[in-house]
Amino acid sequence: MTPLPPPPVVDPSREYQPIPVWHLFPHAPGEFEVYLRHGDSHTLFARGGEALTSQRRGILSDHGVSVVYIHREERERYRRYMRRHLAGALLGPEMPPDQKAAVFYHNCCDIVRELIRERLPQGLSDRHGRLFVAYARDCVAFLCTEAGLSRMGALMAHDYEVYSHGVHVFVYTVFMLKSLGLPSPTIVQAGVGALLHDSGKESVDAAILKKPGRLSPEEFLAIREHPVLGARLCRRLSLSRLARECILLHHEKLDGTGYPRGLAGEAIPVHARVVSLADVYDALTSKRVYADAVRPFEALRIMRHEMAGSFDLDLYKRFVMLLSGAALL
Repeated sequence: MTPLPPPPVVDPSREYQPIPVWHLFPHAPGEFEVYLRHGDSHTLFARGGEALTSQRRGILSDHGVSVVYIHREERERYRRYMRRHLAGALLGPEMPPDQKAAVFYHNCCDIVRELIRERLPQGLSDRHGRLFVAYARDCVAFLCTEAGLSRMGALMAHDYEVYSHGVHVFVYTVFMLKSLGLPSPTIVQAGVGALLHDSGKESVDAAILKKPGRLSPEEFLAIREHPVLGARLCRRLSLSRLARECILLHHEKLDGTGYPRGLAGEAIPVHARVVSLADVYDALTSKRVYADAVRPFEALRIMRHEMAGSFDLDLYKRFVMLLSGAALL
């Protein structure tokens, strides 16, 4: 596998956002206009709804163009486009493996940047932002095999929101483990586990995952199976023990009432305790089919008082400090 290319530098204040050409899939025209850059000006290349055919791609390639641009007002349309078509690109035969790996990595980086911009402390420096992107590169590299890309594509196809939630949990997990001073190889492997922690939900009926009302006892039991199912689905990926533990143990609780093993206290590895914390916080602060997103302070209150006994209190306090902007990195 060739090294992953760096993602285009995205400045949210700029009028146009760079997009690698191979993010525009030939079989799926976008609902946004595509521009070429000439010095400080931009020229319309494709209107919304126009497919970027092989012939038009050839024109770009002949002129050494690898990056095109969209207007910032159409960024959300581009994100919807990726949500609809990225899984098909990863699972289909059209793109070569190195382009599949790169588009997956760049999509992860886009989600990482959005999370940093919208949910992490405003004082988070560019250096820290680059740190998250670097860890994303190293974690994604472990998944850039045929089996890994197929696994991620299958999860996106089943429920893209489960995949993007995994990227969020990856960011919070790296945030926490870096603050604890753990070595980079440990952080990378925990990051891989965080990206894949909900992969078992691919085996849960989508109607259950998207049910707006209260789950029946049978449906809740089906949901409880996803850590074991995830560990089983990921067997072909040759994951480290540490990454497998993040998948299997992220619903264990400190007081022993979690699942699937009912582990308690120090029997739960620290990386799994961190993924558990990140998983619940991101779920509470994200809009779900069965509940609206709550504000960060309210999410932390719920975790501390309504979910008492679920989390390592020292890790919880450190997480609160990080979210408040404390310089622990």
